[in-house]
Amino acid sequence: MALDGLTLTTIIDELRPALVGGRIDRIVQPLPEEIHLIGRTGHTNWRLLLSAHPVTGRIHLTKKNKPNPTQPPLYCMVLRKHLEGGRLRAVEQSPWERIVRLRFDASDELGGRSEKSLILEIMGKHSNLILVDDATETIIDGIRRYSHAVSRHREVLPGRTYIAPPVPDKKAPSAVTDETLAELIWKHDENTPLEKALQQNLMGISPETAREICHRAGLGRDNLAGECGRYEFSRLALALRELISLVERKEPTPEIVWQTNTDAPKTFAPWPLTHLDPTLRREKLDSVNEAADRFYHSKDELEKLAAKRAALVKRIAAEWERAQRRKTSQEKDIATAEKDLICRTWGDLLLANLYRVQPGDGAITVADLTDPEKTHVIELDPSLSPSENVQAFYSRYNKARQTVLLATEQKENTAQEVAYLDTVLIALEQAETPGDLEEIRQELVTSGYLPDEGGKGKAGKGGGAGGKSGGEKGAGAGGKAGKAGAKGGKGGKGAGGKGNKGDRGGASDLPKPLTVSTDDGWTIWIGRNNRQNDYLTMKMARDKDIWLHTKDIPGSHVVIPIRDQRPLPDAVLELAASYAAHFSRAREADKVPVDYTERRYVRKPSGAKPGFVIYDHQQTVWVRPREV
Repeated sequence: MALDGLTLTTIIDELRPALVGGRIDRIVQPLPEEIHLIGRTGHTNWRLLLSAHPVTGRIHLTKKNKPNPTQPPLYCMVLRKHLEGGRLRAVEQSPWERIVRLRFDASDELGGRSEKSLILEIMGKHSNLILVDDATETIIDGIRRYSHAVSRHREVLPGRTYIAPPVPDKKAPSAVTDETLAELIWKHDENTPLEKALQQNLMGISPETAREICHRAGLGRDNLAGECGRYEFSRLALALRELISLVERKEPTPEIVWQTNTDAPKTFAPWPLTHLDPTLRREKLDSVNEAADRFYHSKDELEKLAAKRAALVKRIAAEWERAQRRKTSQEKDIATAEKDLICRTWGDLLLANLYRVQPGDGAITVADLTDPEKTHVIELDPSLSPSENVQAFYSRYNKARQTVLLATEQKENTAQEVAYLDTVLIALEQAETPGDLEEIRQELVTSGYLPDEGGKGKAGKGGGAGGKSGGEKGAGAGGKAGKAGAKGGKGGKGAGGKGNKGDRGGASDLPKPLTVSTDDGWTIWIGRNNRQNDYLTMKMARDKDIWLHTKDIPGSHVVIPIRDQRPLPDAVLELAASYAAHFSRAREADKVPVDYTERRYVRKPSGAKPGFVIYDHQQTVWVRPREV
């Protein structure tokens, strides 16, 4: 949700007792539009986040320590010069508006006392964070500078006088009565949605809060301004006063609402949001600051995850397109070369009829050696002798045969590379954490598709051998090993170098396949990328364990460990197969074929790409994909 005036008021009410009188020890600017003031009040340390981002502008306490740029930005240096070592003496908010003024007692260049203000204006794309000299109301600097070329109302430039943003033509919600509320709403066209009329006429009300007010008043989203009478306005005013009372009494009950079956936050508020689906997961917190910090941090993590995923998908999709073009070219080379394979027959026929060829002949018609009724018209090069024409046909045949053999082998390798890249794209699509993406990235570094950021070089694009062989079946992707690339950099053993702690998933950490436990005590292991697939199948699983994979469809390896003599229930086998179907390209299909066999019948060819194996003795079950 957008941080509205009512929510901001509850945040400021929590900030005042925690911050006022505190000393500013350090100032950092981890992002272009975000400042962190780090200080302490008494024996309590705190970190205050101020963001002038166009979408997520906000102020709240945070516990998240974001990485800072090597060189502090200019605005950060200005704030350090004027505010570090100073004390925060007041936190002020324009009533019900999204403008916050932090007043500081600081020191000037000569060591004398000076008063400065840091003003946060949360106004969408016009959001700003401005440092002002209180004595003269002169702008020292702004995190976003602009002149009259951008805004006719004011300039935000060093040395200019600070001018507050224009006051909106709205009424303070605390002053609203039944009659004034009716007057405000009836100003609109009768077909205006009621929640929109509330949001446009009352200060500090976001669309989310307007919907909550309407729901608490017993009115739906379909209600229009022209449909409301005295009764509806009294209910609306009562619901509005209920929320205002929570703010004024400083008794918020904050909560975060999460999207269904995901770690994506939907919204947060200082009160329960009764208008949302009651089946959504709700998390109650101790303070609005904590709710805001958790909500925006979760959103930031998801956005970073999406950006990292998009970058990897773009790179691998380009490699997939390149491999497809290479495969098409190889198919054309094979088709062209196959036409010249008949040159051997023509050479044999010409050699058998050499006595009939006269110097300068351009063609000769001869009967087939095995079928006399079939004839061949062989075109000759008049500039060559008959024997030289024979040698030319044999040379064309040998060249065509070599081309077919080489291009066919290359086509198989390319097809296996395409299949491997398919599995990577599926893993990227299904990755849920930064650690999952890091494992995939390290796999791509090892395979040579990405440079090793911590090393001196780049691995060559090796392949993996594999495919069908008699009764054997391939799973995953692979191709014959190609030429080694440049020497790899310092990445450590396995997938890469030393990683970081936490959910970033360092490359030196062992892969962690997903583990699912059933109600009757069985365990199911699921690999969510090729690195996990290899570790799960080749390291964790034992010979008698049941191994599952979608039939002829890129997907994850799934294992049911067998650690005792209990017979495996059909229901557990079907459940594991449904998980294998879900973690595959066919997750949206109605029914998916899944092969299963004992782990001892699964082998990884030497030099194969990550995730590629061959197997036999399989049986197939058709299941519906099921989410874990």
